[in-house]
Amino acid sequence: MSVVYKGEIVESELSVNSKGGTEMMRQRLIDNVDKSVLEKVAVHLSRPREVYDDVPNVLWCHDLAEDPENKILRDGGWNVFQHFVFVSSWQRDQYIVRFGIPYSKCSVISNAIETKYAPFKKDMETIRFVYHTTPHRGLELLIPVFEALCKEFDNIHLDVYSGFGIYGWESRDEAYKGLYERIGQHDKMTYHGVQPNEVVMEALKQSHIFLYPNIWKETSCIALIEAIKSQMICIHPNYGALPETASNATIMYDWSEDANTHANYCFAVTKQILNQMKTDENYFHGFTYSDRFNLARNTVPSFTTMFNTLLRNVGDIYQK
Repeated sequence: MSVVYKGEIVESELSVNSKGGTEMMRQRLIDNVDKSVLEKVAVHLSRPREVYDDVPNVLWCHDLAEDPENKILRDGGWNVFQHFVFVSSWQRDQYIVRFGIPYSKCSVISNAIETKYAPFKKDMETIRFVYHTTPHRGLELLIPVFEALCKEFDNIHLDVYSGFGIYGWESRDEAYKGLYERIGQHDKMTYHGVQPNEVVMEALKQSHIFLYPNIWKETSCIALIEAIKSQMICIHPNYGALPETASNATIMYDWSEDANTHANYCFAVTKQILNQMKTDENYFHGFTYSDRFNLARNTVPSFTTMFNTLLRNVGDIYQK
């Protein structure tokens, strides 16, 4: 989608208007990794267009292996890259199986977010749910599930931060216009559209549950990382890289390709959690104050150290 070439961003037609997770991680790279290291490499962020012949080329994969844009990797085409970085082991294994890339050319570096606040108490008068990713990943299942929950629980509310405008693809929202209107007409749901990440992160700090009936294979899921770090209960299926990203810090249920079965699983698990929160006032804070939310994974220092080490080694080997 874009390249960080000798420390400078080279945009492609796909990335120029995008402000998604890949672009967020690209900025993390530029802001935190040593400039002297970045000046000696070309880091391609998915969907590569061409490679450079004066520096080593590293492909930092964020997309699924089956993405058509990965055709350059077919039939040994991956050889044009000196190294590959993946955002999860699950994703790495998909690429290795599909393209035959050697393990020795692969590294896994988890996505990282900024967190600058310590554990805190949240107002429990209204249990606030949040959905803060693009609509095609599960919004169409979430809405009927939440509507059903509203029939059994009075003190819940869903805030939806979603839209393809984050990628500059506003035309794709047309297919979800009816869903957005359905949210807006419900007194226990609010549709906020696409908002800056700072606004979303502030909302997560005040919210309780990230309910994510995911139907799109995630290679990592920054939305889940943000919710975990914001001390939210996260409920989602065991699909794609979600179990790896969750790292035993969430509540998972079995994924099903059947939409009704999936929705029923999601509803049943969430209902159980809400009932526990109703009967035990300490359940929410006891769950979210667990030490598992203080793990070093997905932090900027860990991300920075791993990239500095990897890119320095790749550059040194190339120079030899």
